[in-house]
Amino acid sequence: MTAPEKPPHRSVSQYQTFVRCGEAYRLEKVAKAPQTPAAWFHQGTAFHEAVELWEKSNRRHGPDQMAEWFEIAWQREHAKALEAEPDTSKWLTGGKIKPAVDIERRHEKGLAQVDAYFWYAQEAEWKIWEPAEGIRAIELPFELDLDGVRVIGYIDQVVEYPDGHLRVRDLKTGTKLPDTAFQLAMYDHALDDMFGVRPGFGDYYMAKNTAPTDPWNLQDYTREKITRWLKNMDQAVKLGLFLPNPGDACRTCNVRRFCDFNGQDARQYPA
Repeated sequence: MTAPEKPPHRSVSQYQTFVRCGEAYRLEKVAKAPQTPAAWFHQGTAFHEAVELWEKSNRRHGPDQMAEWFEIAWQREHAKALEAEPDTSKWLTGGKIKPAVDIERRHEKGLAQVDAYFWYAQEAEWKIWEPAEGIRAIELPFELDLDGVRVIGYIDQVVEYPDGHLRVRDLKTGTKLPDTAFQLAMYDHALDDMFGVRPGFGDYYMAKNTAPTDPWNLQDYTREKITRWLKNMDQAVKLGLFLPNPGDACRTCNVRRFCDFNGQDARQYPA
């Protein structure tokens, strides 16, 4: 007897894309339009993998091994991106810099961020939380049922301080400071579901600063509130309600060429 199929899932990244620009969501998640590569994706993925492997090893390795893990992930992601778009001159960058230069700089920056994390973590007062024997709260998978809306994802880290208090943490390799704690709040409720523990506070580790942000108070992000938001988003997606939101984010949008608002190839994926 086959198990019943689970309903389509939602995620924090889906929600964030949807509220930032419905048209970008439609193109990425519904139309499955080709996405223009950008080296910042390699940088973020490779940094996360290097940190995850090091922390899961109980920090048994040195910075050289972390750099090797970063390099393996970088080369894998770079190869995938080249397969998608072999002409790197068409890749996205964060400014007027040429893509070839951007790729090289982000590779160097990523390696430097991994090295900096290693030395920062050696002196930090926190440690990775262990909710149960053999489980370290690194890239912790979760699944939430928000009144019928299935939300899945991974928690980057849960850290424990000397006084025993916990904090959910997300790792960021970009330059822009997050302006909302929604992502952290979702992690907070996921921990409550899985372990009956809700830290109530979270932060973002900003690799550019080699330090976490000040803690965000997550108390206002009630279960009822995030459930309402996710249900509204889910309903809008099912109804096909996708509104473009042209603005500064268009500059780094990886599906902008197909945008219904101003994309030169909009006819390939009509709204």
